[in-house]
Formats: sequence, C-alpha cells, structure tokens
Amino acid sequence: MTTTTPETFAARAKSPGGLTLRYSLALSIVFLVIMCLAYAINAADRQIFPTLLPAIRQAFGYDLKVAGLMSTVFTLGLAVAGIPTGYILDRTSRKAIILIAMVIYSAFTLATIYAFGFWDMLFYRAMTGVGEGMQMAGLFAAIGAYFYQKRSFFIGWLILSYGAGAFLGPRAGALISQSAGNWQTPFIWFAVTGFVLAAIVLMLVPKGFTESEGPGKAGPVDEAAFAYMPANLWNRNVIMGSIGCIILGYVLYGYIGLYTTYLQSGLKFPPADAAAALSFFGLGGLLSFVGGWCGDRFPQHWVMAIAFAVLAAVGYSIYNVATTLELQSFLSFMVGAVGSGFVFVNLLSFLQRSVRPKMVGRASGIFLTTLFGAASTAGYLMGALVGNFGWGTAALIELTLFPVIGIVAMLLVNTKQLIPVKKG
Repeated sequence: MTTTTPETFAARAKSPGGLTLRYSLALSIVFLVIMCLAYAINAADRQIFPTLLPAIRQAFGYDLKVAGLMSTVFTLGLAVAGIPTGYILDRTSRKAIILIAMVIYSAFTLATIYAFGFWDMLFYRAMTGVGEGMQMAGLFAAIGAYFYQKRSFFIGWLILSYGAGAFLGPRAGALISQSAGNWQTPFIWFAVTGFVLAAIVLMLVPKGFTESEGPGKAGPVDEAAFAYMPANLWNRNVIMGSIGCIILGYVLYGYIGLYTTYLQSGLKFPPADAAAALSFFGLGGLLSFVGGWCGDRFPQHWVMAIAFAVLAAVGYSIYNVATTLELQSFLSFMVGAVGSGFVFVNLLSFLQRSVRPKMVGRASGIFLTTLFGAASTAGYLMGALVGNFGWGTAALIELTLFPVIGIVAMLLVNTKQLIPVKKG
C-alpha cells in the first residue's frame, strides 16, 4: 500500500485529476449565503434569553445561580446533540438534519413564553439547544466538506453570520421588548423567522451542496492517501482540540451568561446600554473570516494559543478594569473577535483536519459536545464564583486562568497528523 505525506496530498488535491466543486463558485456562494442566514437566526435566537434575563429573572423570581443556569442551559442541549448528530451526519442527509433542527429550535423558542415554572422552562431552553446543536453540526459538516481546501476561511464566513446575528439579536430583542412592553414578544418574532428560513433552505439549497464528500470517498484509494492520518477518531489531536473546546466553552459562556446582569447590577448600566454592550460581542464575530484566513495561512495551533492568551487578558479586564460603556463595548467586541473569530473557527476546522474525511461529521459533533458541554455549566459556575468571591475574582478564575490550559493543549498538537490546507 502506497502512503503519502500531507504535502503530496495537497499536490494531489490541486491536480487536474483531483475532485472539483459540484457547482460554479458564484452559485456555491449563493448557497453559502443562505446557510449563513440560517445560522444568523440561530445566533440571534440564543442571544435573546440572556439579553432579557433581568426581566425574566424578575418575573420568575430566579436567584443569580439559577438565572445563570437558565441563561446557558441551552448549551447542554447543544452538547447532548453534538456527538449523536455527528454520527448521523456521516450516514444520512445533512440537509434533512439542518431542516429538522431549525424546526425544533424555533418551536421551543416559541414554547419559552408559555413556561410557568423552573422545570418546564429548563426543558424548553435545553430543547432549544438540541435543535441549535443539530443545525450547527449539519452546517459545519456541510461547509467544511464542500470547501475543504479552504475550510477555515469559509467556516469563518459562517461564523461571521453568527456574529451578525449575535450583534443584531440583542438590539432587536430589546427594541421589540420595549415596544411591546413585555419580554415574551421577541421570542415569537424569532421563532417565526426561524420557520421562514427553514422553508427557504428547503426550497433553494440543493443536496449536491450539503452532501459533498470533501477530498474523497471512503475506499481503498483514499485510505492509502490518508495513511499518514490516525485511523481512529479519538487521536491525540482530537483530544487536544477537545480540551481547547472545553476551555472555550467555560470562557465564552461564563462571560455571556451573566454579562448583562453584571452590567446592570454591578455597574448600574440601564438595560438598553447593557444590551448594546453585549451586542458588540456579535460584532466582534464579524472578524471570523480573518481568524479563518489566519488559521489557513499560519500554524493553526499557534494562532489558537495566542488567541487564548489575548482572551485571558480581555476576560480579566471586563470585570476588573472597565467601568464605562465605551470600554465595556470594546472589550465585549474583543471577546467576540478573539473567542468566536479566532478560537472558535480554528478549533472547529482543526478538529475536522484531525480526522479522515469520512469522519468529518463526527469531528463536528465532538466539537459541539465538548464546547457546549462545558458551556452548559459555565453560567452556573460563574454565578457560584461571584457569590463566593465577587465579580473580579470570579473572572480571574474562570475567564483568565482557564485559558492557560487551552494554551498548553495547543502546544501539545502533533502537526504531522493534520490534513493540509491550500495556502495563498
């Protein structure tokens, strides 16, 4: 059996005999834009609950720890859906999973307004996360496989759409809530929008785009081409990437879960200013295509290690240095730019590059389960730390010291066992 190195595989992928995209570049971009719109409403949907959390907390009488749990428990649904959906994606239609997922999270977003207690609200929030996780796994697998030669860059554009949704979601939610005079109406608007976008994906995006098999199909020839890659799913790089995902989950959602609560209770910001500051997190995510380009152009593990270091400094500054709306907005932007735009994008593509093409769906599932499994308890942990030590020390522990573990994991990556990217 003939083996090849990452360098010879890259040459083979560019050769006239290599696989080409099924559609023209222009048409492929049209399909990508539709998928980005579908992901943008996913992002906006998940931001609406923490934005309106002070009003919801008052209506239900939640204490700080329970409020933090409610704000981030949807990530438990994302985690639960991740690995099972990944296995299903490697065996069935990605488009079908994406559509089913959009219907699920839109339906349970609507159900949120009918909650009457702790347990049903917890269930609705978790099920919203299940749908969002299924959609994310499907989108990540589809885009990563179709644009495999530049997967970090194009996944970056997908995350950019997340940033747009996360930027507009809090602002739109706060505006709708203020106009309607209640916290329920925004959930109705977001649910209906999700149903409409699901119909658009159904009608306009073909399976030829969503079901791409990447650099090759499973078989003897491809097994030879990827002999330098580990045959098993849980290899060293997947484990290091999973550790990075766990750390990112605690950092991002430790920040997101109680951020508006901190601004309103700790810094005495009015609700509109708190929502505006949170929205800059989404604006920072608009730089994700830059983070993706850097991951394709430079050693990816170093890109992530440096980003983790910056994220640690920013997390500390939010709760220990900044007191003005302008500085809080800038730091919130930096969390989105570095956390979503660099670490999130590159961890996802890194995990896909760490396995053979036939396992790309499972790699996407691992990404979701590890990241959002940690995120599901991030808000609760942040609330507990605040209760015991105050906001500043809580941020030092969860948002500054945790990223050091992520840096160490990135330094232990085996760069010789990664599918290469096309430079330039």
